[in-house]
Amino acid sequence: MSTMLPIVAPKPDFIEQLLRDQHALSAVERFSLINEGRLSSTHSDAASYPTETSVFSQNTVGYQPAQSHYYRELLPASPPGPGQQYAFEVNLDKCSGCKACVVACHTLNGLEEDEAWRRVGTVVGSADQGYIQHVTTACHHCEDPGCLKGCPVKAYEKDPITGIVRHLDDQCIGCKYCTMMCPYEVPRFSERLGIVRKCDMCHQRLSTGEAPACVQACPNAAIAITVVATCQEKALSDADNVSDARLAAGAPTSRITRPTTRYTTKHIESYRAAAPRDIGLDQVAESHWPLAVMLVATQLSVGIVLLERLTTMLLFFRGETLSADTSRTAATAALLLGGFGLGLAPLHLGQPLRAWRAFLGLRTSWLSREAVLLGQYLGLLALATAMLWSGAAADYLPSVWIDALSPDAVAIVLTLAAGFGLVGLYSSAMIYIVTRRRLWRPGRTLPRFFGSAAAGGLAWAVPLLLITPSSVHLASAASFGAAILLAVKLIWECSIQLMTHLGCDEFDARSRCLSLGPLRMLTVASYATGSVAVALAVFAALFVSSMPMECSLLLGFGIAVLASGSELCERLLYFSSVTYERMPGSLR
Repeated sequence: MSTMLPIVAPKPDFIEQLLRDQHALSAVERFSLINEGRLSSTHSDAASYPTETSVFSQNTVGYQPAQSHYYRELLPASPPGPGQQYAFEVNLDKCSGCKACVVACHTLNGLEEDEAWRRVGTVVGSADQGYIQHVTTACHHCEDPGCLKGCPVKAYEKDPITGIVRHLDDQCIGCKYCTMMCPYEVPRFSERLGIVRKCDMCHQRLSTGEAPACVQACPNAAIAITVVATCQEKALSDADNVSDARLAAGAPTSRITRPTTRYTTKHIESYRAAAPRDIGLDQVAESHWPLAVMLVATQLSVGIVLLERLTTMLLFFRGETLSADTSRTAATAALLLGGFGLGLAPLHLGQPLRAWRAFLGLRTSWLSREAVLLGQYLGLLALATAMLWSGAAADYLPSVWIDALSPDAVAIVLTLAAGFGLVGLYSSAMIYIVTRRRLWRPGRTLPRFFGSAAAGGLAWAVPLLLITPSSVHLASAASFGAAILLAVKLIWECSIQLMTHLGCDEFDARSRCLSLGPLRMLTVASYATGSVAVALAVFAALFVSSMPMECSLLLGFGIAVLASGSELCERLLYFSSVTYERMPGSLR
C-alpha cells in the first residue's frame, strides 16, 4: 500500500521575495495614506503585516501609533483651546543629561553634522551644596517671539491654534537677524542651505497623535507636551515649583519674549540658586564683516551729506555760499561710499539673490525699515548728484531741464536725502538695540553710530574740501573738528571697552577679556589707526593751508582712510566681542 506524501508548495526564492515585497507600501507610505483617508486598516497590504510592526493599531477612538502607549501620558488629552497653546514641560528631576533627545531630534530632522535644535546644559550649586542638574532646552515657542518680530521677510509664523512658532524655509533669505533677536539662540544657520532653521515641536507628528522626537526618545520621560495659558505677563506658570523670572540660571529674563517652556523640580530653591557650569565661557562672536562695512560706509556717507547741508546753512546766514564744485564733490563721494556699503551688504545673506524681499517685514522689523530708508536715501542722493552734475552742463541742456535744475530744487532733494539718511542711521542702531543685549543698549549703540557719522564725515570732508582751492580754510576747520571728535570717540570707547569704570558690569568684563585676548590684534588696529588719524588731523589743521596742493590732498585722504579704518575695526569689535546672557549649554 503506497503512502501519499503531502504536497508542499515551493517557497519563493530570494529574488521572487524581493519582487513581491517591492509591491508593498512602505511604513511611511502607509502612514501617509491612512492619514489622508485613502487607506483603511482592512487594506490587504496593511493587514499583511504583524500588529507589532504596523504603523497604526486600532482602539476605541480610532487609529493611534503602535508605540503610543509608551508616551501617551506625555501628550495633552486635548488640543489647545482659546487662550492656550502647546508648550514643552521638562521634569528636571528626571533629566539625566543623556542627550537622547538631542540625538533623536538631530536624526529625525536630518540636521547638519554641527547643527542642533536641542541642547543639554548643566547648572551646579555651591561646593558645600553638591547640587548638579542637567537642563535640556530647545525652542520655547514664545508668546511674543523675537524671531518673528525681527524677521524682515516674514519667514516665521506662530500657529493661531497650537501656538507653535514655525520657520518657513522657502521664505528665508539667510540674514541671520533672528539669531540675534532670539535671546535663547534657538535659530541655527545652515551654511549648506543658506538659511536658518529651528525646532518646530515636530508639529507634523503632533497633528497625528505622534510625540515629538525628543519626547519619544527620552528614556526617563523627562520631556512632555502640555497645554498652557497664554496672554500672561509671566512667561511661566504660577506653579510654586517653577521660576517666574528666568528659565534657568544665567538665562535671559523671560519678560523679553515670554517663553512657554516649563521647568519643574522638587528642588526649586537649589535650582534657582545654582549657576551654569559654562558661566563666563565666552567665544568670539561672528564678525558679520559685510554688515560692519555697510554700517560704516553708510554712516560716513550720511555724515558727508549732513556736513554739506550744515555748512551750506551756516554760510547762508553769513551771506556766503558753498561753491557748486564742493557740493558736487561731496554728493558724489557720499553716493560712492553709500552705494559701496549697500552693495556689499547682500554678501552677509545666505540667499543674496533674495535680498529684494527685505521690505516685507516693514511693520515689525527694524531691519526692513533700515533697508527701505537707506534705499530711499541712496535714491535721493543719486538724484541730487545727477542734478548737480547736470547743472555743470546746463549750456548743453534744453531750457525746460534747466528750470528743474535750479539751486533750490537741488537743495530740497539733498535735504530730503539727509533726512532719510538720519532716520536710516537710527533704524540701523535700533536693529541691535531691540535685541536687548546689554552691550548693545542705546547708551552704547547710538553714540557709536552717530559718532561715526559725525567724526567720519568730518574726516572725509578734509580731502573733499581740499579738491576745491577756494575751500582750503574750510578744510582746516574740518581737520580741527575731525581731530576733536575722533579723539573724544576713541577715549570714550577705550573707557568702556578696555578699562574698569564705575558703570562696568559683568558683560563689560567678559567683553574686555575677548578684546584683550583673541581679539587683541583687532583692538590694537582700531586704536592705532584712530590715534594716527587724530595726529594727522591736528597737523592738517595747523599746516594744510600752507602746504602744496598734492601734499595737502595726500594728507587729507590719509586722514579719511585711517579714520574709516579705525571705525571699521571698532564696528567689527562691536559684533565680535559682544557677550550676553544665555541658556546653560548654549555654546555646545
